[in-house]
Amino acid sequence: MEAQPRNYIYSVLFLVALVVIILEGLRLVNDMASDDLNLKKVNSYSVEKKDSLSKKQSFSAMIDTLFPAPGKPKSDVSLLEERSSTETKDVVDDNKPEIDNKSEINNQPEIDNQLGIVKFNDYSENRDGLRLFFEKLLNIETLNRPVRIAFFGDSFIEGDILSSDLRRLFQENFGGGGVGMMPVTSQVSGFRKTVVHQFSAWNTYSFNNYSDKSALGICGSVSTPNNNAWVYYQGVKKDRLNSWNRVSVFYALPDNNTRIFYKKNKGASVYANLPKSENIGRVDIKGGCANIQISFPPVNNLYVYGVSLEDSTGVILDNYSIRSFSGTGLLHIPQKKLSQFNSLLQYDLIILGYGLNVAEAKRTDYKTYETEMVKTVNHLKESFPNTSILLVGVPDRSYKENGDYETMPGVLAMIEHQKNICKKSGIVFWNLFEAMGGKNSMPLFVNSNPPKANKDYTHLTFAGGEYLGNLLYETFMYEKEAYEKKFSMVK
Repeated sequence: MEAQPRNYIYSVLFLVALVVIILEGLRLVNDMASDDLNLKKVNSYSVEKKDSLSKKQSFSAMIDTLFPAPGKPKSDVSLLEERSSTETKDVVDDNKPEIDNKSEINNQPEIDNQLGIVKFNDYSENRDGLRLFFEKLLNIETLNRPVRIAFFGDSFIEGDILSSDLRRLFQENFGGGGVGMMPVTSQVSGFRKTVVHQFSAWNTYSFNNYSDKSALGICGSVSTPNNNAWVYYQGVKKDRLNSWNRVSVFYALPDNNTRIFYKKNKGASVYANLPKSENIGRVDIKGGCANIQISFPPVNNLYVYGVSLEDSTGVILDNYSIRSFSGTGLLHIPQKKLSQFNSLLQYDLIILGYGLNVAEAKRTDYKTYETEMVKTVNHLKESFPNTSILLVGVPDRSYKENGDYETMPGVLAMIEHQKNICKKSGIVFWNLFEAMGGKNSMPLFVNSNPPKANKDYTHLTFAGGEYLGNLLYETFMYEKEAYEKKFSMVK
């Protein structure tokens, strides 16, 4: 009888199992050795949340020591502690703009991982897009004029929200006072907390109600007086906002000279001449005052563009907010007119905060808007040739999806288009969305105590404006220090 062949299948299975056990044991030994040596992979973009917040707090403390800011919210960092660990995902869309990541200029880290600061992305050719502004700020004591900032935006900064806190911090640390340029009339005069503003008997034309945009001024409007037209401004009980040492009226009067009458501090009526001027004219009413009422005659072809309430030194920040505005309308104000305003106001920095009124919940293609905004930025660069320009990206904005408030995909797409705008026009970008906390941060703003955003999950409250104003100012100081080292800037 022949011997039966042996079945080796169980022996093979045993050997395979033994090899697997040995390999797993080696992996565990390797992991323990790695832990003992503190060897672990680090994502170069992200930081552990706890460490990032503690470093951000230490930077904030340093800023508070160097530049005291009364009223700065101490507990707002808790808002970021609530931030979801979910990373923002890219919007999948065939029309999403492409950015050349091979270029060093276009591949800049947005976050300083040590300090938790959302940095500026500088898309200018020489990475010096804010140099003109920082040089003026550094030499402000010998400049013999104020350093001036224009903050153009939509309803996100309406009522001087966010811009008022940025102004406060600049003025506390670099001098200056007053709210800067004011329109003659305003939809939000009763809402604004930085000035008392009243008016009567005016016709006002703006981007929202007038077809001939070329007639408008830098405030986005122009006003003409009727019989007994007047405008009244009064300071508020806040440091550097309770009075001003100069009031300036900006106008055009192509036909004949005329007079305006004003009362400072509710005193006697005094007149000032308004000379004939086909270009933008400026009349200064000098001498400090806490309130002023200015009366205008019903003269044909008298166009009043605004009144500036300011000090003659330090920093002035003008809020140019226009409700339901995309920003592209600025392209229709003639370069000649904007240049005339600039010759009178001498801007050192322009901040652009648009896009919120364009972004829709699920729309991800904004190429047309991108193209028009590149034209708009280049138009501003030509009109303000010695002025730095910073584009602030759109904030987080929520819509209701399956019962929960979530970040609109359209917001994520808009941010990419805004980066492209900065790349193509060579200006600086700040990612406000990331500064807020990134994806789904708006509900945290709405539900914080006190609330930092309204129940529309779109607009800030004054508390939210203060919080983001502080973050933006901290970023300016962070970048200013970097510029001084990089370019050996000295007084």
